Amino acid sequence: MNIVRLPKRWWVLAVLAVVTLWITYKIFQALWFFDVIKMPFVKGAPIKEKIHLSDFSPDGNKLYLDYCDATRHCNIGEFDLQTQKTRLFVPQGTQDAVASPSSSDDGKQLAIVVKEAANNYQTSQIGILDSVTHTYRLVTQSPTFKEWPSFSHDGKKIIYAQANRKRESGKTRFSEWDIYEMELATGAERRLTNFCFFVIGRPQYMTDNKRFVFSGDPTCNFPNQGSADSYKAYQHQYQDNNVFLMSGEEATLKPLVISGDLSNGATLTRDGNQIFFEAITNKMDNSKESLYNIDLFAYENGKIHRVTNLKTYLSDYAVSAHGERLAYLSDKQRNRNNVLWIMDVAAGTHNKINLGEHNSFAVTNIINQPKGEQK
Repeated sequence: MNIVRLPKRWWVLAVLAVVTLWITYKIFQALWFFDVIKMPFVKGAPIKEKIHLSDFSPDGNKLYLDYCDATRHCNIGEFDLQTQKTRLFVPQGTQDAVASPSSSDDGKQLAIVVKEAANNYQTSQIGILDSVTHTYRLVTQSPTFKEWPSFSHDGKKIIYAQANRKRESGKTRFSEWDIYEMELATGAERRLTNFCFFVIGRPQYMTDNKRFVFSGDPTCNFPNQGSADSYKAYQHQYQDNNVFLMSGEEATLKPLVISGDLSNGATLTRDGNQIFFEAITNKMDNSKESLYNIDLFAYENGKIHRVTNLKTYLSDYAVSAHGERLAYLSDKQRNRNNVLWIMDVAAGTHNKINLGEHNSFAVTNIINQPKGEQK
């Protein structure tokens, strides 16, 4: 009889294999939660449209979003909750795409991203769209990829995320994200974080126009400058709790809230009183489902309270100025066909919204008007 002899250190190989599988799983979990990986759990009908929710107008009557047609060409959409009318802002005379709208406090301007067709959409600039004159202008020029802009409350600055690495493989095209701000009067840009986030959410200023809220998973300089394996070190200490409140002066990173294994998707109300975030609720609900349920929570005055109990995969959301309204995308069947809902938080009611097909949107052409040409 032949006896198979295992290597003397076979257990080392076994442990390495288990650790590798665990790390792979955690990376997949983070990517899926941040909506980087689009992996359906249940096969369904082909996707006809893709929506990303961005912001409410300050009065809460309009919802701004990215709306992409079946060819995946995207532009900024606006849904009027009072009239139920929809429109698209489409740049005139260019193949550039506009996205990621966020309203100024007076409701007259949108901070936007302009994705540049000339560079095969590998670069983007921060722009400002005037919703009255239907003109826009670029306020950055650097050949990098930028996302998620928002205004300071005094209208003097824009804060945004910038990727500092273009990946040559994988589903995630850009990584090593960090937070930047720029002064509109001078054009001066300043880097506010240095943690090489693999994926990141929209940064938003607190009412002091200095501190800001965002989400992201760090891959460098944690716990100290120059630290290696920051992703693993951070997860070991904080799991996937990635909601941050910073001022741009901290050299260390610590989550604002701890909510089980995962809290993400930080969104600040315009009045600065509440920070909403997403969390997995299977454990707290003692759910036996094998798929994640995602719900919304709010952090206010040092306390966390649960806002929704949806028993669904909540893939995206936006919050009105005082947290009185929520817009969210629900994928209950896990087939990537999201349904848009508007929630009245005080009443606890949910209203299903049908935006219609892409070609049913009224088109509003917007014109690129450089700063020097503005009247």
